[in-house]
Amino acid sequence: MFEIVADSTRQLMAAGLLLSYCGFCIWVWRGYRAKQQVHTSINDRLIVWASQSGNAQQLTQQLQQQLITAGKPAHCLALDQLSTTHLQHSKQIIFIVSTFGDGEAPDHARLFLSRLSADCNLQHLQIHILGLGDSGYPDFCAFATQLQTRLVTQGAHVCLPLMTVDAMQASDLELWNLQIAQLLSIPAQASSHYQPAWFTATLIERTHLNPFSTSPGLYKLRFKTAHNTWQAGDTLLIHPHNNPDQHTREYSIASSAQSNYLELIVRAHYDENNTVGFCSGWLCHSLNIHQSIEFSPCSKPNFHAIHNSKPAIFIGAGSGIAGLRAHIAERPTLSQNWLILGERSPLTDKILAEELGQWHKSQHLTHLDYAFSRDPISPRYVQDYLHEHQQRLTDWLTQGATIYLCGSLQGMGRGVQHTLTQLLGEEQMYNLQQQGRYRADLY
Repeated sequence: MFEIVADSTRQLMAAGLLLSYCGFCIWVWRGYRAKQQVHTSINDRLIVWASQSGNAQQLTQQLQQQLITAGKPAHCLALDQLSTTHLQHSKQIIFIVSTFGDGEAPDHARLFLSRLSADCNLQHLQIHILGLGDSGYPDFCAFATQLQTRLVTQGAHVCLPLMTVDAMQASDLELWNLQIAQLLSIPAQASSHYQPAWFTATLIERTHLNPFSTSPGLYKLRFKTAHNTWQAGDTLLIHPHNNPDQHTREYSIASSAQSNYLELIVRAHYDENNTVGFCSGWLCHSLNIHQSIEFSPCSKPNFHAIHNSKPAIFIGAGSGIAGLRAHIAERPTLSQNWLILGERSPLTDKILAEELGQWHKSQHLTHLDYAFSRDPISPRYVQDYLHEHQQRLTDWLTQGATIYLCGSLQGMGRGVQHTLTQLLGEEQMYNLQQQGRYRADLY
């Protein structure tokens, strides 16, 4: 009897050792295959993007498709995912990068230059950089210039001079496409490919949201349109007065496509001569009910929703509520949602008070915090609520919450970014961006 038990034990031990050995072999084989796949991808041509609004990413994907169609393998990669290994094993990298605000890198790429090792030798690497930006800002395409300078400093060779595109102008893109096609020996993309599609929307209602405020007027405009394929977080382009010769203006779409209406929330800006803005004045004052606008929707994948039932934190100020409203409307039933909204006076600037109040009453908004910078009793900015409710912020992020931030870069945007970094640490902020859980639309 003892011998039978002993034999069974030995058989079980032998079987266990055999299974362990098989598992080890499979692990080694998978590691080898993974290394082979990595080396295959990094030896091929890389196209790297850094995008705030999605334009650079879209152009990267278009160029990748051109190369694949021409029988030339190419791989796309976000700049923050570009590793030292990629840089050291690639012979040529095409960079398509955006600059916004005061020469700043897109959020996800903000730490790339500081994390790039100064010891990384790039003498084997050929680069070309396309910069996207808006010449209305003082440091036009500054990040593209900084990126090229840094890579060249570490030995990289420029195979095509830095090119810049102003406000996604079709003529600039056409010139770049011709030159990049010649460099890569592929057919050039037809210029019409870059022309946006235009649709018609008819104004049916305009509401003055702060009629008694000393702040510039804020208006909600409702349009009827047959084209409702946008997603929460998207924007649209408008030619002022429908004049195609005028530089386009961009506005956040403030309504869900499920609502059957196209809605905007627009601030009637005034210049130093107290003259209302050319486009905002037209939309807020001159455009008559039943008149139409021509618009082109712009996809903003970096500001699209993460569709899950985990908590969401929405932060905005003024017209920034436009970029958050559709997101909030589409949140799942019983989800946890926290809105921090900044304005000036509690007496005259409680924007969308009835709508937001109903959401709060029904618990669709779990928490609703108004921050009034000119409150005579308790003046606050939106970032002050992050300090006051740091424990809630930490708990929600631990549960997998996503932060959505929309509004002006100057003041509110910078203040919130600084506060979040201060409260969470630079490493956690970087991880949130890497995971797509920090989504910002700042202008």
